Amino acid sequence: MTNFAIPKKIEVQQMLGMLYDNEISVEDAEPIAAQEDPKAMVAVYVDDNDVPVTACTCDFNFTAYAGGALTKIPQGGAAEMAETGEFSQMIMGNFYEVMNICSRLFMNSQTPHLRLEKTYPKLDDAPGEVTTIFTEAASNVGFKVNIDGYGEGQLSFVSR
Repeated sequence: MTNFAIPKKIEVQQMLGMLYDNEISVEDAEPIAAQEDPKAMVAVYVDDNDVPVTACTCDFNFTAYAGGALTKIPQGGAAEMAETGEFSQMIMGNFYEVMNICSRLFMNSQTPHLRLEKTYPKLDDAPGEVTTIFTEAASNVGFKVNIDGYGEGQLSFVSR
């Protein structure tokens, strides 16, 4: 099985900085334990054979703030969604786009192509084959991301 790239802090800073006009800061953090965290959104990436190969896990804060900041949804509304876990269609659409762009963080000149397949509100909602990404993880890295004017959230990248 091919191992995909796992991003470094500077790569996450640069990629998300392009989206948010460099109005973010990124710090290393413990990876999110998607299997244990009921407030962990999961974005699943597949290879050209439609096999799940990598995932990005985000807490509710990152989901709401990244989605809200993309189209300038008021911070108060985004914070409420982060607290309740009830996200608007706009936030979820924006979150999907952020996760789609993050697919590039798993690829480099030595890895094959992959693409975002789907986002899930929690790991339990994903097909069983997605769980194997986490149980067979070769690499797993986490980051805290502070989006100016919104707040701090966390995301993790995992590859098997």
